[in-house]
Amino acid sequence: MQTHHTHTGDNPQVAVIVSGNAPELEHFAAEQLCDYLEILFGVETRPVSDVSTEAEVLFLVGNLNIDVTGQETKERSPFPSLNEQGFILRRVQFRGRPSVMVRGGCPRATLWAVYELVERWGVRYLLHGDVLPAPSTFHLPDLDLVMEPTLSVRQWRVINDFACGPESWGMGDYRPVLDQLAKLKFNRILLSIWPWQPFLHYEIKGVKRNSATLWFDFHYPITDDMVGRDLFGDEDEFWNPDLPRGADYEEFMAAGQQLVRDLISCAHQRGIECVIVATLTEFPPEFAPLLTDSQEVHQLAELTVVPTAETDIDDPALTELATTVLRATVDTYPEVDYVALGMPEFRQWSGLYERAWEALDAKYNISSLRSIDDVLTAAVQRSAYPGGAERALQEVKGDIVALYFYDRLLNEIEALKKSSRPDMKFIYNNVAEELFPVLGRLVPHGWETLNFVDYTASRIVKRREVLKNIPSNEHVCSLIYTLHDDNVGLLPQLATGSLYELTQDLCRHGWAGFSTRYWLIADHDPCVAYLARAAWYRNVNHEDIYRDQIRAVCGEACIEEMLTMFREVERTTVALEAHGLGLTFPVPGMLIKHWTPQPISDELIEDRQGYQRALDAAHRAREKTQSSGQNYVDYWIGRLQFGIRYLDMIGTVRRAAIAEADGKAAEALQHSETALAAARQALEAYADVARDQSDRGAIAVMNAYVYRPLKEKVGVLQKGSSNVGSI
Repeated sequence: MQTHHTHTGDNPQVAVIVSGNAPELEHFAAEQLCDYLEILFGVETRPVSDVSTEAEVLFLVGNLNIDVTGQETKERSPFPSLNEQGFILRRVQFRGRPSVMVRGGCPRATLWAVYELVERWGVRYLLHGDVLPAPSTFHLPDLDLVMEPTLSVRQWRVINDFACGPESWGMGDYRPVLDQLAKLKFNRILLSIWPWQPFLHYEIKGVKRNSATLWFDFHYPITDDMVGRDLFGDEDEFWNPDLPRGADYEEFMAAGQQLVRDLISCAHQRGIECVIVATLTEFPPEFAPLLTDSQEVHQLAELTVVPTAETDIDDPALTELATTVLRATVDTYPEVDYVALGMPEFRQWSGLYERAWEALDAKYNISSLRSIDDVLTAAVQRSAYPGGAERALQEVKGDIVALYFYDRLLNEIEALKKSSRPDMKFIYNNVAEELFPVLGRLVPHGWETLNFVDYTASRIVKRREVLKNIPSNEHVCSLIYTLHDDNVGLLPQLATGSLYELTQDLCRHGWAGFSTRYWLIADHDPCVAYLARAAWYRNVNHEDIYRDQIRAVCGEACIEEMLTMFREVERTTVALEAHGLGLTFPVPGMLIKHWTPQPISDELIEDRQGYQRALDAAHRAREKTQSSGQNYVDYWIGRLQFGIRYLDMIGTVRRAAIAEADGKAAEALQHSETALAAARQALEAYADVARDQSDRGAIAVMNAYVYRPLKEKVGVLQKGSSNVGSI
């Protein structure tokens, strides 16, 4: 959306001043300010370290050792005390000339100050680019602003899994998004890597890692008959553009590690910290012989091995292997700022939890905070959690074992003592909520927790009372914010209303911040805009942010219609998060699992109607939208058409299955052909508005798991119908 505006009037002579020995990030901040001055006003200037006599207006960027006078009173100090993330934008006088101080408590905060200033000129930041205001005459904003974040951790997850997620992104996809995240003042990325991906090599006792793959070793051929073929150029299989396809292990691993290093470097260049996940109890299968005993992981495709339930908590083989993985992580990526130690999604190593609890209690007296009986009783009461009380109980037991294992590994054995980063700071990731009260004793000073309560935001809202149990005054704690759940899948989703409720809770209970969880990103510009603003302004309302974004992108006339559309999408998202987990989960069987002789549920019919109401509102908005914002509305129209036709397809597939079960071959064929047409229409609508690599991945996945299987089923029914006709 970014274009250059040329102002035809006379501009003043503008100077952007930055210290000659300023940090690189402050120089970048000054460069960015110059770029926007040219884009917005046609002011051509570059950063300088001293003031020329011709300069009429000054921007003072960063920590300059200068004497300035406040605009309102000479007695007031223009240099207030700032925390590390705080920044100031203030009108001052310097050498008799009107000036703006642009200064942060650290270099990255100075960069945020520049982006805040640019926002005050009317620019809005979307994940795919900037939205620029109408051309105007240069003006010096009348600012007296000191900003400190309400939420100090604003984290964005990268890599993760699935072809429809950022696992498929190369640096050409990452760089522009990281640029926008810096403008939105996000300050961390979480590199969520998995044990089967090509990002970490290690060897121990003569056994070398020798296998790696992407997205659970599923494959997505690009064929001439697929829907959306034009999105894929001359590719013959969907793949990450920065990784070699069909290469040997060594080449694949080298490219994967280079991608992670480039990602870390790019983030640091924008003042963004990096957290990398280290999985210490899950390994590629070639390491199974080194373990005392092992089992396949209870995870999609079962690509790795884990300890059995009864593996000893002090097992020397497991300890040595975990130490090897941890050292390899920090030695391969010593530039990272934190390592996150996660809990497996399905806890299988749990049998000796009582011994682990006793050991932790003897060391930290955690029973004085909560007894193990109370912990287990509370877990059993978490019956609404996906998987029910049995899974919740298993999580607690497994996490007790893992917490003991990590504590022993890091604090007693000192696994990183001989590594390149013995000072590494850690984040405990995804500890079961029943253990929140004891984490204050188990998390060393300077370490953090990143917490997962449920898969979706609205499901957490229903149990929001657990958020008060975190010892937020004892360590930095953040909550995982799901923007787009993979269990609900690829349908349009917008969770801002639920995240608004949770953000109020985080502030109320002293949480430090959030970490996003998503696969697709293009649905979430309104949500990300809210999160970016709410992290600095405690009482901001999400619909106010919606209005601001709509006004900037689409114009004033269509605000109410667009708000109606967003509300309907949010309402449908909340409904799907309650009854639609697994509905469009992007795995084999995604469509064929709906070939069952049962009618579509009333809930899904209402979801379809919700999308239709949203689509109707989007069409009304389109008629009132300014020309520069039509693509923004058209995207939502395409996504909603996709959602509607996808649900139509599910309903028609179920009618075909009912007819088939009743022996009505002709009717089954008719319904299946109608369903296939709906599938094509759904994918065509989505492909027409696809914006990025995640969208392309989603199209490739649905061709593999929806369109081709349904087309094959139609062929089988046609053949059966032909055979019947020839008898």
